[in-house]
Amino acid sequence: MKEEQEQSDKDQAVVDSRETLPEAENQETGREENSAEREAEETEKAADDNAAAIAALTAENQKLRDQLLRLAAEFDNYRKRSDRELTSCISNANFDLMARLLPALDDLNRIVAAGEDGAEPAALVEGINLLHKNILKAFQEGGLEPMQTIGEEFDPLLHDALLHVEVPESGPNKVVEEHKKGYYFKGRVLRHAQVVVSK
Repeated sequence: MKEEQEQSDKDQAVVDSRETLPEAENQETGREENSAEREAEETEKAADDNAAAIAALTAENQKLRDQLLRLAAEFDNYRKRSDRELTSCISNANFDLMARLLPALDDLNRIVAAGEDGAEPAALVEGINLLHKNILKAFQEGGLEPMQTIGEEFDPLLHDALLHVEVPESGPNKVVEEHKKGYYFKGRVLRHAQVVVSK
């Protein structure tokens, strides 16, 4: 009897296990389906997040590209405008210089005409002195200044020494003679004076 009971219990357990097996399979299948659904939702959400991030980055990239193109165009316009202004300044400076030199050219034309007409040498010298004065005036109006060198201390930043000579009445290292005049242009040395310096 015991054996029958045990056998009956075993059979019942097999039947119970057969009944619970589909339930377990259903639960396992349900879990797998839930897991698959969750994974699909997470993947879809991640794809949506990635698409949003890509769209935001694309918009920012386009915005930065537009800014770069505008900046490049503005710089190109600035460069062209600067070139035009520089060319205009140079042209205006040349125009002003020519306008200042015209009176000197007029004087030179009068001197040449007087020489061709057989003018006195004294009149020609006077005309040349007037021409010299007008040219210096035009240059000075433009910012040119002559250097004062005779009797000054020798300065290698201003003077080019051609010779060193013994001059008893002058102190050492003084400019005693000027061969070529030096000039400043608006405070800067335009040309060094060529001078003779005492020992």
